[in-house]
Amino acid sequence: MNILLVVILGLLSGAVINYLADVLPVQRKLATPTCTACGAPFKVQNYLSFTPCQSCHAKRSWRSYFVLVASLMVAVSLWTWPPAIGFWLSMLILTYFGVVAVIDIEHRLIMHMVSLAGAVLFAVVGTILHGWWTTLLGGLVSGGIMLIFYLVGTLFAKYRAKKLGVDDDEEALGFGDVTISAVLGLLLGWPNIMLALVIGILLGGLFSLAMIIGLSIMRRYDAMNVFTAYGPFLLIGSVMMLFFREQVLHLFFG
Repeated sequence: MNILLVVILGLLSGAVINYLADVLPVQRKLATPTCTACGAPFKVQNYLSFTPCQSCHAKRSWRSYFVLVASLMVAVSLWTWPPAIGFWLSMLILTYFGVVAVIDIEHRLIMHMVSLAGAVLFAVVGTILHGWWTTLLGGLVSGGIMLIFYLVGTLFAKYRAKKLGVDDDEEALGFGDVTISAVLGLLLGWPNIMLALVIGILLGGLFSLAMIIGLSIMRRYDAMNVFTAYGPFLLIGSVMMLFFREQVLHLFFG
């Protein structure tokens, strides 16, 4: 494959991630992207060229540039070191992961429409890679485990609301984490999804611990107001099992 095509595909992947992350959380559908500062719609050429808003002159967020560069680097890496599942499928999967991660980081939200699209996509991909039974079992087990965590988290949310005297709808673990876990289970299948969940939960826990330590040092720690977006960590665990499975198995089992 020509390197120029790889670069174009990387930039296209970044543009798709940016577009979906800009419009879906705000408009809940595919629509014209709007300025986050004033809500004015972007013209296509202005949006794609990263020019400031024509109405309020607000600059584009740093995330737009970061995603574009990161997507380009991912594409070149996949081309340089081709994974076992191939370049094209890898780009498709990682573009989807990028959409989920960016929306969750910025809005602490994993949208049901995004999870549904992933379920359809990965049910097909998982069946091709592992067979239908392994795919289905991975989705059911993964979703079931995270559903248990979610139910425990709702109990904590009720306790928190009681202590604070107000219900602000914050959750220790959102239902979107349950749905995306089931989606990842379809992709990885059983039992690969189990290690992906372990890695994701461990990384999320370490991040939360680091955040607690940092807030404590700054004397801003409040146990009732420390929440972590777990979606990106679950995605990292899935990436590890999808592209570095042998190394992960060696790390855990020797």
